[in-house]
Amino acid sequence: MKVLIVSGFLGAGKTTFIKELIRKTAVNPVVLENEYGDNDLDKRDLAGSAPGELKILEFMEGCVCCTKKDTFRNSILAVSSSLDPEYLIVEPTGVGKLGNILENVRAVVYDRIELLPPVVVLCPQSFNEYVNDYPEIYRNQIENAGIVVFSKHENADPGFLSLIEAEIHKIRPDLEIQSEHYSNMDKAWFMNLLEAEEETSREIVAGEAEENPLDEVSLRGMSFDSPGALVSFLQAILMGRFGNIVRAKGIVRAGDELLRFDVADSTYAIKEEDVDSAVIQAVFIGRDLNGEALKTAGGVKSSSNIAALLSKRR
Repeated sequence: MKVLIVSGFLGAGKTTFIKELIRKTAVNPVVLENEYGDNDLDKRDLAGSAPGELKILEFMEGCVCCTKKDTFRNSILAVSSSLDPEYLIVEPTGVGKLGNILENVRAVVYDRIELLPPVVVLCPQSFNEYVNDYPEIYRNQIENAGIVVFSKHENADPGFLSLIEAEIHKIRPDLEIQSEHYSNMDKAWFMNLLEAEEETSREIVAGEAEENPLDEVSLRGMSFDSPGALVSFLQAILMGRFGNIVRAKGIVRAGDELLRFDVADSTYAIKEEDVDSAVIQAVFIGRDLNGEALKTAGGVKSSSNIAALLSKRR
């Protein structure tokens, strides 16, 4: 079983990249999702887009790099012995140190389990902000990457991308960077990610386990009077009215519609959701979050609907 870790900071586009990898290669991996907060949004997103029956396992609480590392190792061994897939794709939360995750996987590598060079998905437009605000986590991702893959940069200026490449190479001069959008790459490129050999001679840059620098609020049952009211709510998030929200995603009711929203990199997106299978849920991640204001804005009247309260940390 080959283990591919697809890492990257919050909102970088890890799930979207995994979807494209599966679509381009037509492989049928087992996917291990380390969800942030009490939600299964990424699992639903993957399951709804992959061909055939995709096996998705979840860590709903605790980070695979520290608090749940023993369970994580045992899960890898269990997947290998019971499901025996050709590939296991691991998607961490994005707030753990990649070096620690790699050390955890290396601890269970043997003749039936192989660790592939990790992919780090990175949004160039957010590089300067996040490398300054979360330097230990962000730099550790780059220091331990097998390859950095740019995302969300279809309309970016080539000169700007070159500048970001230069900044990344200040951290890792030898690091391979895929600056052309991965959606333009062919099957052979993606298959190379699944067949490359890890450089076991290269030392992992680990880090001390530390308290998560981010808070999270998870809510169920959020509803808005109309899609326009949801837009106003998302604009308020970007203006900082509920705290410094780095990442938010959810499925909410807006009038007669069920909509999925996504907030990352100072932008938001909204799309229709499958009414038959959706669960109304949302998670907000950042600093100095105002959980009560989020609950009020989303029409959550009962405290029993709060799945995780402010200041709940990993």
